[in-house]
Amino acid sequence: MSNYQESGNVTNRQHRKHWKGPPLAWQNLIQSKARLGAGVSAMSFAVSLVFMQLGLFSGVMKGATLLYDSLDFDIVLISSKSPESTYVPPFPRRYLYQAGGTNGVAAARPLYLAFRSWRNVETTRIRALLVVGFNYRDAVLRVPEVYQSLQALQRQDTLLMNRLSRSEFGPREVGLKTELSRRQVEIVGLFSLNNTIRADGTAIVSDQNFIRLNPGRSLDDISLGLITVEPGVKVDEVVQNLRQIMPATIKVFSRQEVMSRDREYWVKSTSLGYIIGVGVVMAFLVGTVIVYQVLSSDVTEHLHEYATLKAIGYSNLRLLTVVIKEAILLASLGFIPGCLLAFGMYHAIFTATRLPITMTASRMLLVFGLTILTSSTSGLVVARKVLVADPADVF
Repeated sequence: MSNYQESGNVTNRQHRKHWKGPPLAWQNLIQSKARLGAGVSAMSFAVSLVFMQLGLFSGVMKGATLLYDSLDFDIVLISSKSPESTYVPPFPRRYLYQAGGTNGVAAARPLYLAFRSWRNVETTRIRALLVVGFNYRDAVLRVPEVYQSLQALQRQDTLLMNRLSRSEFGPREVGLKTELSRRQVEIVGLFSLNNTIRADGTAIVSDQNFIRLNPGRSLDDISLGLITVEPGVKVDEVVQNLRQIMPATIKVFSRQEVMSRDREYWVKSTSLGYIIGVGVVMAFLVGTVIVYQVLSSDVTEHLHEYATLKAIGYSNLRLLTVVIKEAILLASLGFIPGCLLAFGMYHAIFTATRLPITMTASRMLLVFGLTILTSSTSGLVVARKVLVADPADVF
């Protein structure tokens, strides 16, 4: 009797081991190689699409503040007509002098910005280039390569060219001469700065050369007023003091405030945020539908087997677990190639546009978690077929 019970226990253990979650879920998936391959391919496409949309959103967020990232300031004065950093109507410099006399202000320095027409020496085509002008005595730029060429920048009609500018601007070599704003200019140095959303090419010049490139403007017409505060002084207090003395035509922002304002502009005031948001939602809907179709076909094909399991005592929870595990396996199999494809697309976009689009560990975890969540949701919907199936009706 003991041997018989022991034999029966061994058989039961083997039976439970054979039908335990992952092996059964995996066997169901691989039974139809064509369906599995199509499901994984489609899931990979959906995952890569989600990565693409999130990468573009991150690129927009970073690209919106790249100019500010390259500048040294605590507070900025800017025209009230300016929606973001690269579109800045000039305002009188006297307001910067006024701000410089405020308690807690250590330095108040001007910056000049304008788009000028650049001539590609190879194709002779004209393209808008963002020109940044500054006084070489003011250390307002966080670009070390600039200060290696200060002496050359003081010469008339010279500039530093961004080596990361798009290829449409043509060659970027020291000594190259071309036309900028219909003036003959010479590249005397190079620097590296990722492109902003609006500006896909950048040049840095002295303030004197900036005026030469912008007839009708003077050094009294500045684009940004960059203010640094004294050590130990609270930036917010200085901001409030400046807002009380500045006219309505001049806006005063702390560094964080102006960066947040620019991000909000590109996300809410343009179509970029809407397009990217819709793209993310659509990608997840595509992934959900794909998983649902694959699992629905599998459950329909194996409905008799599920009914048999239910007839011999499998609980609804156990059958539900099998379907959910199939969904998770399918999502995991699709995530890996989708993630690898996203790496390639990120590199291609960065190479073409120089927007700061990079893969991060947090984004990978986020997309993987959302992929598992949407797949599990599809699994729950499909599992209803198994849970409501009556073994008597099936047979």
